[in-house]
This record gives sequence, structure tokens and C-alpha cells, in this order.
Amino acid sequence: MDKSALVTGGGTGIGKATAAALVDNGYVVTIAGRRQHVLDAAALELRTRRPGATIFTHSVDMSSATGPGDGVRRHIEQAGGIDALVTAAASYLPKHFCDLDAASWDETMNNALRGSVLCAVEAARHMRDHGGGRIVLFSSISATGSEPESAAYCAAKAAIISIAKSMAVDLANTKVVANAIAPGWVYTDMAAADLDRSTPERLRLVNPLGRAGSVEEIANIALYLIRDAPEFLTGTAIFVDGGQTAFAPLP
Repeated sequence: MDKSALVTGGGTGIGKATAAALVDNGYVVTIAGRRQHVLDAAALELRTRRPGATIFTHSVDMSSATGPGDGVRRHIEQAGGIDALVTAAASYLPKHFCDLDAASWDETMNNALRGSVLCAVEAARHMRDHGGGRIVLFSSISATGSEPESAAYCAAKAAIISIAKSMAVDLANTKVVANAIAPGWVYTDMAAADLDRSTPERLRLVNPLGRAGSVEEIANIALYLIRDAPEFLTGTAIFVDGGQTAFAPLP
């Protein structure tokens, strides 16, 4: 039986690119997200890319208490199991710290953190009982630094790295491997407005490469963690940021 993967946030951006990389490598793939029409368009693109590929779509509210787990169970039922989970779904709601309230905090946390965790719990249970698997959680360089009006988002992305570490410890004897990827500036729909306003000079102040990353570059790291990385690589976060977190620019 072909290996299978569930990718949340798989209708756009890094999630869609990761789904495409998995499809190219023969995986049965489910792309999950909130907007069915976006998923349908992405699935059509993926089937055109690789005729004959098996691709499912699931409309899932990652912020709900039951949606993430239901989505994983539905994938398992349709695909016959789950070998890999990628959680790329998130939302960004800019709020100055003094304007944070419970509703805006919960919206960000539920989409960016709780949904990923609940998906991972359900997937890990199945993987534990069926010989193992790979889980890739998407964090961000925002886990280690902040931008204006980003307190909730940064907190959620920092927690993702902590969750990957906890999973690696608790699942150490189950052949379930969990890691996080922390991208820097990547050209996605979410970042397009900021990047389109930028200039080469400004980008050279952001990272040593002086550019944004591509979704394909990030997807290739996810594919490596799922397909090729050793089991000994678990419980860590890989920063893919053009050297941004290593960069100490001159005044």
C-alpha cells in the first residue's frame, strides 16, 4: 500500500508546496483547510501535476475542539492509515499588546497551536499502534523574536517548538518522530503584501542572502524530515531563514 500523508493548511502556500512534494514522491495525500473551494483548486492542480495520484480534500475548522481529530480519523479511514502528518495551518491576527483580548488571543492560539496539537495527538496514537510515522509541525522564526503586534502569534509558534520536543520525549519508544520547521520570510499569500513593498536594500538588512525563501525550499525540508531523515533526528526545530537568526547586522 502507498504511504499516506495529511497536510493541514494544504490548500495554499507552504502547505500546498509540501503536499506537491509528497505527491511527487508517490504519497497518497489529504489536504485539509477551512475553505473547500481553495482545497478543490489545489487538488486539481496536484492531480494535473501527477496524473493518477490519489488526493483527498477535507474541510476542517482547525480552531474547533473536534475538527482536527475528526480530520485525522477521516484521513486514516480513506487512506488506510497515516504515515506522515504536516501541520501548516495557521492564522495571523495583528494586535498591539495593549489591545489583546481573550477573543483575539484564542483565535490565534486555536488555529496556530491547538489545532496542530490535536491533529498530532490523533496521528501519534495511530502511528504508535501501527509501526511509527513522521510528524512535522510548522513553527516560525517568530518563535525566537517578535515583530510589532505579534504577541499571540509569536507565543503560539514558540509553543510549537516546545510541543515537538515533548512529543519526541513521550514517543521515543514508538518509532514516531516529531520535529518542527521554523521558516523565515517566505513568499506566501500571508507575507506577499510586506514583501511586495520591500526593496533589495531592505531585504539585505533582513538576512544575509538578501531575499525571501520560496515555498518549494521549505517543502523540501519537510520532505526530508518525512522521507529521508534518520530516526535520531527528533525533537528539534530546523530554522530555514536565509541566515536571519544568525545575522548580526552592522549599525
